[in-house]
Amino acid sequence: MTETVKPERRVAVLGAGGRAGRAVSREFAARGHRVTGVVRDLRRHDSLKELGVEVAEADATRGGDLADVLRDTDAVVVAVTPFSAPPPSFDGFDEAFYEHVVAGVVGAARRTPPTRLITIGLFATLTMSDGRTVMDDPDIFPAALRPFARAHARELPALRRHATELDWLVITPPAGLRPDGDAAATGYVLVEPPLDNRLLGGEIGYGQLARAVVDQVEIPTWHQAQVALLPAPAAGS
Repeated sequence: MTETVKPERRVAVLGAGGRAGRAVSREFAARGHRVTGVVRDLRRHDSLKELGVEVAEADATRGGDLADVLRDTDAVVVAVTPFSAPPPSFDGFDEAFYEHVVAGVVGAARRTPPTRLITIGLFATLTMSDGRTVMDDPDIFPAALRPFARAHARELPALRRHATELDWLVITPPAGLRPDGDAAATGYVLVEPPLDNRLLGGEIGYGQLARAVVDQVEIPTWHQAQVALLPAPAAGS
């Protein structure tokens, strides 16, 4: 049987210097796509070029910075975070951070044909079977981190309001993101919330996250929705 050859796509990964963004950039490049990794500081992420990734410097919250980078891209992946680790205090943190990113991408992305926009969400924003979000349960999500969760929670409404002309999707991994190891070979499933609370403790490798993102660019099956990324159930379960 002849293998289907997937067309090369021009892809921009915002936040390519982070762990998720780097894994996604690597997966796109490995599958033969043209990848531009967008970072805030070129000097800190020169090693991305070793993955076959072009590197561009831009602030993802500023649409003017993104105009040249995104003009001709087929897909954009948002893997941006305002900080690499939780800060000691959220004083002064702009909870509209992800709204600004959405506005910047929407203002710069191609409308016709519509750009495929995938953002990597935060598990704290997922709706549970009892109607609450994860961030509402202090036994699951630390109350001290709620400002960051609230910032992520504002992304989905912003997409629904402003990205109607784009083919967007929010892929939300569990809190247990980790280096791949043996998990790299396991499968994954995408599930639309609400989620049974028992599913919230699963673990996913960065490689699984990257495959899910690239799969949804190559062969989109979910559109204008938020989905949870979960490990595939074990055989017989």
